[in-house]
Parts: sequence; C-alpha cells; structure tokens
Amino acid sequence: MNNKKFFIAVFSLVFFGQAVPAQEQTRAGQTAWEKTVAEAKREGSVVVSALSGELLRQVLMSFEQDYPGIQVKVQSGNLRDLWPLVYKEREMGQYLWDVRVGGVDASTYEAKERGLLDPILPVLMLPEVLDDAKWIGGLASLFGDKERKYVIHISGLLSGDIVVDRDAVPEAELKSPKELTYPKWKGKIVMQDPREGGSGTAALAALIQQYGEGFVRELLTRQNVVISDNRRQMAEWVVRKRYPIAIGLGTAGPITQFQKEGLGKNIKPITGYNTIAGNAVILFNKAPHPNAAKVYINWLLSEKTQARLAEIAKTNSRRTDVKPGNPDLALDPKRFREYLDISDEKYAPVKLRAQALAKELLR
Repeated sequence: MNNKKFFIAVFSLVFFGQAVPAQEQTRAGQTAWEKTVAEAKREGSVVVSALSGELLRQVLMSFEQDYPGIQVKVQSGNLRDLWPLVYKEREMGQYLWDVRVGGVDASTYEAKERGLLDPILPVLMLPEVLDDAKWIGGLASLFGDKERKYVIHISGLLSGDIVVDRDAVPEAELKSPKELTYPKWKGKIVMQDPREGGSGTAALAALIQQYGEGFVRELLTRQNVVISDNRRQMAEWVVRKRYPIAIGLGTAGPITQFQKEGLGKNIKPITGYNTIAGNAVILFNKAPHPNAAKVYINWLLSEKTQARLAEIAKTNSRRTDVKPGNPDLALDPKRFREYLDISDEKYAPVKLRAQALAKELLR
C-alpha cells in the first residue's frame, strides 16, 4: 500500500471505523472536528514548549486569534533543559505539557522509547493536513521517528545550521563546510554548545556524516572554536563580525530579528552540503489539554499557519502550497530523497557520537 492510500485508510478507520462514501466522510469529519474544537474550548488552554525566538513565539501565540477562548501558554527554551524538567515532573506525578515545537535530537527519541510521547498521526483531522499531495515527499516523509507517527516536521530549510557573514568572509574564500578547518578560520568560529544536544550537536553530526569523525576532531581541537549556549549572543557576535562564522545558529530566530532591523543583511548559510534543518512537533502523553493539543497541532500544519510562519519567522514550510519564507534555502521536491535529514531517528547514534566527541574535546 502506498503512503497516500495508507493515510486515507488511517483517516477512515480513526473517524469512521469502516469505509464509507466520501460525502458522509466529509460530514462526519466536520462533526468530529467541531466536537473537538468545542471540547478544546472547554479545556480553555494549551501549554506549548518551544524553541527560543520571538518571531516564532509571535506566530505560536496567534492561535488565540484563530480560536478565541483557547489560551496559549508558551514556554521557550532548549531541549536540553526541557527533558530533565519533564522527567522530574513525571516522578512527582505531574503532567504539565501538551505540545513541543522546535528541533529534535537523540533525547527526543529516548523520551519516545520511555513512553513520554503520544502518536501524532491519529490526531491529524483536517483534510488539508491529511492530503498527501500537500506535502513535499508526502505526509509520511514528515515523520522523523522510525514508527513514522510520533515526530512530525513542519518546516524544512536546506543546510541552514552554519551561517557566515559574507561581508567579512566572501564566498570565494569559504565555499564549503569542508574548508572550516583551514588555518585562516582559527578563532573566527562560534558554535552552539554541542555537549548536551541541540542545534550544535545536529550540525556536528551532519559534519561527521559527510566528512568523517577526523574532520570534527580537527575542527574542535585546532580552530579555537568559541562555545556559547546563548543564540542571541551568537547572532550579535556574527552581526558585529567578532566571530563571522556560526555553527548551530541558523538563519531563523535572532538572525532574522537583526535583519529586520537592517543589520547583518549579508549573513547567509554556507553552501556545499545538502542537509535539512527545521522544526518539528511532538505531543506529550497524558497531555493536560488533549483536545486543545489536537486542535493546536492541526492548526500548526494548516496552510494558513504555515504561510504565517513563512512570512513572519522566515521558515520554509514542507507544504507544497506555501511559498518559502527563505527562497534561497528552499527544498527542491525533485531532489528531496537526496537530502540528509540529520534529525531523523536513524541518525540518533551519530548525534550521540557527536555529543561524546564534544565532551571529550571541549574543555
């Protein structure tokens, strides 16, 4: 069974229990959705953990405009801080989170194996979300976990993790990530701390996957890479050309904010490797607001919200009917299968190895 038929079958089974005429499916689907929205309003709120970034937060909060009566409570922060907190809460019998929006790493898949996540596939309800043709690579390609139902990606940027201020470092002087170990870049690189997961770890894992472990060892031991866990600080350093090369920062978030202010206009991702970066959504199990979480996830994946994310946060949607917010980093649907999606669960061991190397080599 191909992916499209699979998801149509899932949709029918979840909501109708058997195959029924399309017109009846539409009516039943509308009724199920209306009931879910009504229950969500009775719950009154949805609690969201999100990647730091004011522009992303702005869009996530706009749910309240589309669904008055359901309050959004957004707590921004890194995954490395989130999971220890959630484990402690669970030990005390507390279930406080509904949804997470942001990057994923090995800790996300560990949480899945430990039973902290509920599958997202069964909560997808809107026809425009379930339509295979609306997604680059099809709906199944959005899922990063091996089961293809827990971790769903909502955006995809091509090779956005490593950025360079091209006013300070012309493209002719640094054409590829493979050149980051050249002596002339010593002391000119800042990296998001890769020792505990996050975008720095993802970037290192991608470099290991493409250039080997020896390359990463050379990068971390010979280049005097500055380590930071403050993305705003990293962005400011790049903008001010103190460290014109940043690994694990990307072009969204703080960089986008600076560029809106007219600064760092020539900060661009480095070319030369076909790695996908982007945000994903997960659903916590025993969510305190299950219906609101369901509505929120469908809303996030809708054309309207994806277009809003593209316009405001300058992300690139995985939807085929949304214009890229960052056209220079748009995915080519014809080459989709060639891209390296380092956030996929099959690369979790590479990420763990990147973390281990960072802990070994960075003091």
